[in-house]
Amino acid sequence: MFKDKIWVEKGFQTSINIAYDLHNENKIKSFIPTIASIDIIEDVLLSTTASSTSRARILIGAYGKGKSHIILMLMSLLFKKDRALFDVLLKKIREYNPQLYDYALNYIDSNRKLLPIIISGSSASLTQSFLGALQQSLKNESLLNLMPETNFKSAILTIEVWKNLYPETYEKFEKFIDVSVEEFIIALKEFDVLAYEKFIEVFPTLTSGSAFNPFANVDVVELYESVVSKLKDYGFEGVYIIYDEFSKYLESSIANATISDIKLLQDFAEKCDRSGDKQMHLMLISHKDISNYIDKNLPKEKVDGWRGVSGRFKHINIHNNFSQMYEIISAVIKKAPDFWSKYTSENEERCVSLTERFLNNGVLDKNDLDTVTVVVKGCYPLHPISTFILPRLSEKVAQNERTLFTFLSSDNKYTLTAFLKNSKEEFSILTPDYIYDYFEPLFRKEAYTSEIHKIYSLTANVLRRLEDNCLSAKVIKTISLIYMIEQFEKLPPIRNIIVDTFADTVS
Repeated sequence: MFKDKIWVEKGFQTSINIAYDLHNENKIKSFIPTIASIDIIEDVLLSTTASSTSRARILIGAYGKGKSHIILMLMSLLFKKDRALFDVLLKKIREYNPQLYDYALNYIDSNRKLLPIIISGSSASLTQSFLGALQQSLKNESLLNLMPETNFKSAILTIEVWKNLYPETYEKFEKFIDVSVEEFIIALKEFDVLAYEKFIEVFPTLTSGSAFNPFANVDVVELYESVVSKLKDYGFEGVYIIYDEFSKYLESSIANATISDIKLLQDFAEKCDRSGDKQMHLMLISHKDISNYIDKNLPKEKVDGWRGVSGRFKHINIHNNFSQMYEIISAVIKKAPDFWSKYTSENEERCVSLTERFLNNGVLDKNDLDTVTVVVKGCYPLHPISTFILPRLSEKVAQNERTLFTFLSSDNKYTLTAFLKNSKEEFSILTPDYIYDYFEPLFRKEAYTSEIHKIYSLTANVLRRLEDNCLSAKVIKTISLIYMIEQFEKLPPIRNIIVDTFADTVS
């Protein structure tokens, strides 16, 4: 029924990978700004003044909060300088904060720019992650000549260590090369790639199969600082380092991180705040505060170290106003104008009834006609109760593969897209039970001691006694969601709420 009449915005993406999408103009243009995201953009833009002493941040927000999309837009703003990419954002900024609008325009139109450096993945070595990302960013901009020749220097230092401390290894090394060690070192000092490749080739044989790590014993902060000094000659004021999915590093490596890793983050944060006109910025992106990852079994020295790291970073928590989330949902659900005008006219009685009920029942802000109109018409075919539940549930249980955004845009079973494809009723409306079915795999995976899993287990036991898709099953799933999101002041599990939820689907 809704084919080519109601659809999800094509540019709206299920996921963002900052490193891969930095040059994807469609994903940059598809960003939907909220007040919360504009506040973050303002905070970062103001930190680009030469006098700023606040350039180390940790951005904290649950899955499905749009952290990566905000940062993608921010990095584009600081780097790409193409005003056409930011039309929607600038329009929203002008409405909300005219001073920021002027500042952002001045920045875009100026010669100022920062080089984005994106660290992704959960490599156990922070040193390698930071230097690998720097090398990749310089390579992307054809600026590899600015990368200090760390690999050559490290190879020379390693040979010298063998000579002084491991004579047997040194003797074996002499036999593997075709020239004298002195000549080999001269070749490395002259950045001879063939000599370096030969060193890489023989290293595992001499070290029981180990791979050579050229970044060992390198002062990462100092190296970054030297690169930033050189970048100024190429039109960059400095660098903006994003550690994407920093929470994955914490989950996998916080217990094994060395004191030097912890010190690296502390030193980096301090250097960023003091970097002046040779700008260094660092933002860690995490689902939770660092303190939430600290294991009680960690040695006191590491616990204190990680708390020290947390204390050196400015904490930015994403708290999207739910009314803004309704606007995002409305913005990505597109309707063909001619169809929608005719459809709302034919279903005027239903639309008016929904609007009046939700102006008065207190689920949305009472007497706030603008919000209710966005929810009833803008977010259609989601039922208003579904729209109320979706962002709150996503905030509680979402994982990378299932969030508010994936529910809206992916083609999987029980998504909005699937609903639109399969709808045949005269007035199809997506009720909360559909959302329950989509997120059910996540309920099942919750820790069995969690309140959500307990509610899920009880719900599953009741559903086994009912026919699939019967009204009773849908009601049970809806009540289950109401208990999961725990917003009883606005959405209590009472008869009137259930009647309001299914009145438009039962004849």
